[in-house]
Amino acid sequence: MKIFLLEDDYSLNRLITDALEKRGFFVTSSEDGYDAMTQVLNTQYDLYILDINVPGFNGHDVLKEIRKIYIDLPVIIVSAQLDIDNISKAYDLGCNDYLKKPFELEELILHIKYHIKTILQNDIDKDIIDLGFGFNFHMKDQTLYKHDHEITLTQKEKLLLTLFINNLDKTVTSEMIHEYVWDNKEMEAVSMRSMIHKLQKKLKNGMIVNIRGVGYRFISKSI
Repeated sequence: MKIFLLEDDYSLNRLITDALEKRGFFVTSSEDGYDAMTQVLNTQYDLYILDINVPGFNGHDVLKEIRKIYIDLPVIIVSAQLDIDNISKAYDLGCNDYLKKPFELEELILHIKYHIKTILQNDIDKDIIDLGFGFNFHMKDQTLYKHDHEITLTQKEKLLLTLFINNLDKTVTSEMIHEYVWDNKEMEAVSMRSMIHKLQKKLKNGMIVNIRGVGYRFISKSI
């Protein structure tokens, strides 16, 4: 699962990033609003954490842009601004939560888990996902097992498998894969096909099905 963090305090930025990555999240962080706006316009994340007072575009500006593109994705504001006007503005612009600084990291984690479960309908505390055919995917540490034997995955393969698991038995378009796995960065079509082929070889034949001209579908079946 991908999280975007906008926080201009370098130490706090690293602290939050490290804590989330240790829990299996893929984190992209920015320290100013200009870079954040570029990331938001070019890449979709599953959840956004935004500070308000940052250099360049402030958190309210970034939140406004997110809501122009994504109506339902969860956005958590973290800020030392405690006045009701800033809080009210954040909610008016469409934030889902407002966490006042200073806060405990575990408190932020609880808020993240809540929004993932209620908005994205994905319980990250359900650590082990049974994919059938003897395969299990451990969400917290992004590891794939077959009959208790770990199968080595690259970072992009982990992202791709996470995307498939979040869309089990649904068609995942090539555009969704490009955006989620490659962050919309330039790539050749052969790179995507090559990575999917490599992941297919690590799974049971037929679990990843090519939907010609559209994308792929991950089929989970128990034997």
